[in-house]
Amino acid sequence: PADVTEVAGMPKIIIHAPAGAFDEAARRGIAGELTDLALDCEALPKSPFMASMVWTFFNEYPGDAVFMGGRPATTGVVSVQILAIRGGLDMDVKTRLIKGATTILGRHLGATERPPVHIVIRDIAETDWGMFGEHPDLPAMRASPPDAPAMA
Repeated sequence: PADVTEVAGMPKIIIHAPAGAFDEAARRGIAGELTDLALDCEALPKSPFMASMVWTFFNEYPGDAVFMGGRPATTGVVSVQILAIRGGLDMDVKTRLIKGATTILGRHLGATERPPVHIVIRDIAETDWGMFGEHPDLPAMRASPPDAPAMA
């Protein structure tokens, strides 16, 4: 297979939340926990390289830009999009990813029951995903060396 450093296309996690829902320490903790969860769910090695390919983006919105039922939100509602390679996650793994991400985000929101977290997983065909000018190769990523260095 092609060199994994040229074809990696790890999960991309995009978090939308009201401003102030997560401070810097919480964002760092969430990103680390979601990286571990994503690697586990996609059955990828926890190498420095693979970890560096799980990207988490936080989008924060001012309080007057988040609504529930047409009214300003009264709680820290969070929306998450997870982009993954089609075929990398079966239904059981998607369920584990949804539950795990909800638990992680809910803990950082301070929510103990029914965290206000909504998650959408988008399965992207390898032909519709590109990184570093190449299409990803999920089997090559799964077979990559466990000590592959992080992306610089």
